[in-house]
Amino acid sequence: MSRITREDITRLVEEYQALLELISGLQAQLAVVNDSLEELNSALNGLKSMDQQTERYVHIGAGIFLKAAVEAAEVLTPLGADYYAFLDIQNAERIINERINELNDAKARLEENLAKLSERAAQIRDVLIQLGVIR
Repeated sequence: MSRITREDITRLVEEYQALLELISGLQAQLAVVNDSLEELNSALNGLKSMDQQTERYVHIGAGIFLKAAVEAAEVLTPLGADYYAFLDIQNAERIINERINELNDAKARLEENLAKLSERAAQIRDVLIQLGVIR
């Protein structure tokens, strides 16, 4: 059986701390992705309800809403990189659905990486507990 040196313990502690920082960063990224997904799903539901209503409350900023008649022929849709285009509702829905799919893929990758990093951190934590380095 090999002997664990002070350097080995130091490396384990440093790896454990680095993993915790990575996990924290990935959790923050996952929160941003979840917020973006929620916003996109809300926008998609709003577009789908356009056929059902001609009047609605429109957010104009600072928590203020204005009752407005909505023309559902075209919507101004962000394309990325601060570019916007007027699109019909079907194309706007298509773009939103594509973004939702991309974000769902990113979310799955983040969750997979989080699981792997968390598993490794738990393994190191168990070793450090056995060695009496942490409680």
